[in-house]
Parts: sequence; C-alpha cells; structure tokens
Amino acid sequence: MSFRDDFEKIIEPIQLNQNMPKEDFNAKSFPLIQFIRDHVPNQLYKFRGCTEHSLDAFEKDELWLSKASLFNDPHDSLFFFDKESILKAANEMFSVENVQTMLERIKQGTVSLEQIHFPNADIRQKMVETIVSFDAQQLTEMIWKTIPDFSEFLEKCFYSAKDGIREQTKMVCLSESIKSPLMWAHYADNNKGFALGYDFTNNDITICSNCPNRNCNNIISASIYPIIYSDKRFNATRYGQWLVEQLVNSRFGFPTNPCYDDQFLFIKAALYKSKDWAYENEWRIICSTANPALEGRDRYPIPKRPMAIYLGCQIPEVYRKILIHMADEKGISKYQMCVKNYSEKYELDFDPI
Repeated sequence: MSFRDDFEKIIEPIQLNQNMPKEDFNAKSFPLIQFIRDHVPNQLYKFRGCTEHSLDAFEKDELWLSKASLFNDPHDSLFFFDKESILKAANEMFSVENVQTMLERIKQGTVSLEQIHFPNADIRQKMVETIVSFDAQQLTEMIWKTIPDFSEFLEKCFYSAKDGIREQTKMVCLSESIKSPLMWAHYADNNKGFALGYDFTNNDITICSNCPNRNCNNIISASIYPIIYSDKRFNATRYGQWLVEQLVNSRFGFPTNPCYDDQFLFIKAALYKSKDWAYENEWRIICSTANPALEGRDRYPIPKRPMAIYLGCQIPEVYRKILIHMADEKGISKYQMCVKNYSEKYELDFDPI
C-alpha cells in the first residue's frame, strides 16, 4: 500500500466548513497537515516549455494557478453523481406513502408549516386547509407537476455543480519525478524545455500570506496535497442529494441551507485522478477560497522561489544559455538532464552544471 492510499483514508472522513468552531476545524485538519508534512518530498518539480510566459514566471519567481477546465484531462476535478440513486431517493421522498404520512402529521399538528414563507398567518392557515383537503394521491401529483421532468431538472442541477468546481478551483500541478521521460516529453516540450525544483517541506507555499482575500476562513484549502490515483471518480452523490433538497425546498418555499456541511469536498474532488495518470506522481497546490478579486480569472500567480533548475536533454543552446544566466543571478543549483548510455533503466538522469 502506498502513502497515497493512506492519504485517501485520512481525507475520506474529514468534513470541514466555515461555520464550525475554530477548535473543531483545527482538530479535524491536524492529521491531514501532519501527514503532508511527513510525506512531502524534498523537492517537487514544475515542468515548462521555453515560452515567453515560462521564462517570465521563472524570472519573477512565480507559480501560476489555473482552473481545472484548462487542463489536459477532461475528468479533472469532475464530480461523480449517482443519478439513479438520487432519482430513487427523490421518488421515495415524494411517494404516495410518504405524502400520506406527511398529511396525517399536518392534520395531527405534529408537523408545522411555520417555516414556509407566507405574507401572514391567515394565508398560512388557508394553505394548511387546502393541503389537508387533498388525498395523498392528488397531493403527490401536484408535487410532481411543480417539478416537471425531474430527470432533466437533475441534469441542469448537476451540470451547474460540476462546472462550478472546474471553473472556480485554481491549482498548480507539480511532480515528484524529475527523471521521468514521459513528464519531460509531455510537459517540457519533448525535452526541449526545463523544470524547476521547489521546496515545500515546511508546507511553505506563501499563497495565504500573499492572497488578496484577507477575510478568508478556509486557510486549510490553500495547501499542497498528493494526488490519489483511482479506478473511480470522486463520489459526490451525498452532495448531489443535498443540492436537490435545497432546490426542492426553494421551489416549495421552504428555507434552504446555504452552506453544505463539507466544504472540503471541493478539495477532495480535485485530488482524484485516473490511474492512467499515475506516472505523473503529482502533488497539487489548491485554492478553492471564493475570492471575488481572483475567482473570475482563468489563471493567477503566487510567489515561490525555486531551489534548482533542470535543463532538458534536447534544449536549444540559446535557451540553455539564457536559463543558466538567470539561474546564476538567482544563485540556485543548475543541472543538465541526460541519457546514461550504460544504464539499463528507462529513465533520464542529470549532472550538475
């Protein structure tokens, strides 16, 4: 069992929200923070092509966070909702049997309609009288007519939820693997680019101290996490059921709860990827704080100084000279990636420059 499997077991039961007492928040998040501190590698790597944007970010000591919808994986941060399960629960909720039970409780006075928003008490009383005048079958039919085509209703609801996290949550993707030929081929322009090594051993991200949102209560969300590689997408069915409940309550005039009990859910969803991507050995810096100054932007930078630079084994000489000069000005370590002719392993290596 890998440490990523252990990490999944740690985050699975954690539920965090902005309304819980600070002591509870800290107690629940401590095992997570401690695990990350114990397992984060000495260096994590950001692969780059020799583009104007990448050179500028290196010069300014910037890491850029991007939204998931811009990534190369269409499943990235994508919720899984068990639609059939939610439809079944909704059908049971508004079954004739349950409606009959509700009617009996209203008649007996054990269920109050005080929470429904009415202009005055007279109208509320008229509504009670109207409701109890129906039989269960009639009332059930009326309820379902209020929400026509419930399956389509769910589609719109879930599309909005899934689209929201892929558009709003911003992250930086890093890797444990500096010697991976696939990483160099896929993310460093076929070995013509470079990689920067960063130290996160003290969870030193700097995003919180530099974030313009000074009223954020969800500091734990701005952290670094290992990716969990799985055969199944993150299951957010319970969240989907809650969404449906809020929309139905809103449709009937009942009070809604604006805050889901597990806001850490959005972080969890961004930490699951298919096992097909396991070669990346990825870690992510994630920020899901709703910051009006930033959430509308596709990308934004955070300051982070690299500790080393690694030049691709096929990097053009002109970029090699430019990057060596920039690294010398920063006083960071420099390495040249290479293929060891007498190694039996399919991996790259590096030599100091």
